[in-house]
Amino acid sequence: MPLPRFTRLPVDEQQRIIAAARAAFAAEGVDRATYAGVIDAIGVSKSSAYNYFDGRDDLLGIVLDDVAARLRAALGPWERVSDQAAFWSELTEATGRLEAHAASHPDDLALVDPAFLLRMEGGFTGWVRDVIDNGAEIGLVTVICDRDLLVRATAAVLRAGDAWAVEQLRAGRAPDYDQTWALMRQLWGG
Repeated sequence: MPLPRFTRLPVDEQQRIIAAARAAFAAEGVDRATYAGVIDAIGVSKSSAYNYFDGRDDLLGIVLDDVAARLRAALGPWERVSDQAAFWSELTEATGRLEAHAASHPDDLALVDPAFLLRMEGGFTGWVRDVIDNGAEIGLVTVICDRDLLVRATAAVLRAGDAWAVEQLRAGRAPDYDQTWALMRQLWGG
């Protein structure tokens, strides 16, 4: 969480700082980027940085929260559908929105793994629950275990599928999302 002095900066300056930090963490990698290097990339003095953030992990948290929010916005809400064809179409469209966002925002693509795993759980879990509920309503998803367990298992398969797709995209290959959907069908009893 940023320190109060950061929140008093003009919004455009806050966004500039976050964007520069996002680019630095994306370029160096979350594990390799140093606070000093990120501060240099931002273009603020070390004393200013410590007035804005409570260290590297605080700044990284702000960046990952921002990336997660951008990914959630690209994903959009789950639109309830009334048949299985529309369900798969909606899932494919949501995937396409995320892929398009990642293609046009390479820093977000570079940080998708830590942002997804560390920051999206709350918002993403609600989205997955909506998918499961809609799938059960139309007979696509068979709920034979605790619904929360099914939501977590579905989220885990989607995370694995997304990580695989990100690797494909980074390698310049188009992911075959039918691979992930085949896993989902098996999990859901389809």
